[in-house]
Amino acid sequence: MNKIKNDKVIWITWHFAARSRNMSKVLNIPILEYFNNKNAIIRHSFSTFWTIWKLIRIRPKVVFIQLSFMLLNIVALYKLFTFGKTVIIADCHTKALRRKAKGLFYYVFWPIKKATFKLVNISIVSNIGMEKDIKELHDNYLIIPDKIPEIEINKNINREKYFVYVSSFAVDEPFDEIFEVANKLPDNIKLYWTGKIPANLSILQNKPSNLIFTDYLSFEEYYNLIANASSILALTTEDDCLQSGAYEALGVQTPMVITNSDALKAYFGNSALYTEHSPEEITKNLLSTLELQDKLFDNSKAVKKLRDSEYNLIISELILKINTIIETK
Repeated sequence: MNKIKNDKVIWITWHFAARSRNMSKVLNIPILEYFNNKNAIIRHSFSTFWTIWKLIRIRPKVVFIQLSFMLLNIVALYKLFTFGKTVIIADCHTKALRRKAKGLFYYVFWPIKKATFKLVNISIVSNIGMEKDIKELHDNYLIIPDKIPEIEINKNINREKYFVYVSSFAVDEPFDEIFEVANKLPDNIKLYWTGKIPANLSILQNKPSNLIFTDYLSFEEYYNLIANASSILALTTEDDCLQSGAYEALGVQTPMVITNSDALKAYFGNSALYTEHSPEEITKNLLSTLELQDKLFDNSKAVKKLRDSEYNLIISELILKINTIIETK
């Protein structure tokens, strides 16, 4: 794989995302991450000053960003101060791409968003379902799914039967349905629910005894949990969301049950069982994975090999595009 023909290349993000970390690693460029979970004013103020300081200190020639409205505006202004010589690549896999202000604010923020995208050299979206959204803002884009993570795991030969619901307690994830699923499972099958429990969320005291909230886990603990599960459950109400939990399931070769959406089916193919979000159907599919372990394992190996090959090709195309732009600067 070729390299970007410039040493001053950085990736900036204001949010943690395995996607950003994986892509920056493949591209062999440093990733600068700043996380601030305070209120919006404090978060954006500190993030802005931190970003400006990094840009002034490093003076990058190529800047990748994980899209957020403010971050793009800052990097776009930096490009103007460098007389247009900076190359901007915006990874637009987050909800920030689709987000539009309402009412009068729309007529302020939408024109600004369109103007800043004119300073972006290459945009990236994660799947074809987001193509219509990026076309509203930019016409030079690539579709690049997440990289399937390379995870070192220890599979237990005689592992117990349990399922894992991969969750971050996001608004697009089913909640009450999972309690019902746990109630419908046999008593001897545990259902682990991952993710750091929000401080303002009160967990029901009468939860099923086989439902276990893991709260925060280290990467090693988390990967061992999903690697030795009978099945991984990952659900979303977002039509064009390619879930990290599904990528991780493919990475550890664990059977999975995921949302029945066109985007997910197009990418994961026969490596998964697909479900609607009714407790009855989720439960049925989870139990079906116990009978289809070997078949799903073989399918996931084949899908992973294919997607890895496709990913390498599209990353090579991205590097070629960037180098072509650099040569014109």
